[in-house]
Amino acid sequence: MNMESVNKITNQGKSIKVSLDVYLFMDGDSYIAYSPALDLSGYGTSEEEAKQSFSIVIEQYIKYGLSTHSLVKDLREHGWKVKSFKQRKMSAPSFDMLLNRNETFRDILQNKEYRKVSEPFPEVC
Repeated sequence: MNMESVNKITNQGKSIKVSLDVYLFMDGDSYIAYSPALDLSGYGTSEEEAKQSFSIVIEQYIKYGLSTHSLVKDLREHGWKVKSFKQRKMSAPSFDMLLNRNETFRDILQNKEYRKVSEPFPEVC
């Protein structure tokens, strides 16, 4: 299992760049795209549809967090190292911390056939 992580959020001034490890797996008849670093998921009838759904979820998560000024607080609650929104790079918790804190993630690793993809997502303005 590749434990190296790409989870990071970068504040580029006028936009936010997000790179995350996403775990793709089947749940019943649906494909799920799940990020343990943010505890967010998307779904679809194919892997591609699940990844597209997840991209929408990430965009909405960032936009909502920015508009309500709750992004930093929520990231901290998920174990991210964030001092303030002005911080350029925000770092996710380690793989081990995610594994210890996140029951859903443990279940995926132990009980599902999954594939990990590490991708940058479209920048959020």
